[in-house]
Amino acid sequence: MKIESFSIVDARDSHLRVAFSKEDLRRNSGYYRYVHVFVEVFGGLFILQKKAAGTENAGKWSSSASGYVRYNESYREAAVRALEEEIGLKIDAKELGEVIKVSPSVAHGNEFSMLLTYLMSPNDEELELDPSKADEIVIGALTDVINDVEKYRDE
Repeated sequence: MKIESFSIVDARDSHLRVAFSKEDLRRNSGYYRYVHVFVEVFGGLFILQKKAAGTENAGKWSSSASGYVRYNESYREAAVRALEEEIGLKIDAKELGEVIKVSPSVAHGNEFSMLLTYLMSPNDEELELDPSKADEIVIGALTDVINDVEKYRDE
């Protein structure tokens, strides 16, 4: 079994110490790093995933891929790993666009969140879900996604 490790960081996102479990990471008084990747399919469509049972936010719709940034891993490297692990999409980190980095707040808890995007060609490879991470994906227009978020906010 592989032991994961994560950086606990200060208010400036500088490494303080290593946490060896997600539980330790979340209960610690420090901050940690997280990524969300939204995949846009050329033509204005976006991929969303429904989180699998047994995961954080199980049964809820989320970004195309997301995850904790591991110790000695950049936000971009974590995004590339999450895309491959969760939906089977293999890309180069240089293909990611950075949208925003959100600092920890009451609404966001103790995490620095980096939001990245990737523009996928309709001719790209088939996606392959990891059923332990995602139940399903949908590909929809941004306007439909925004309307559904408002309509089904609890999901």
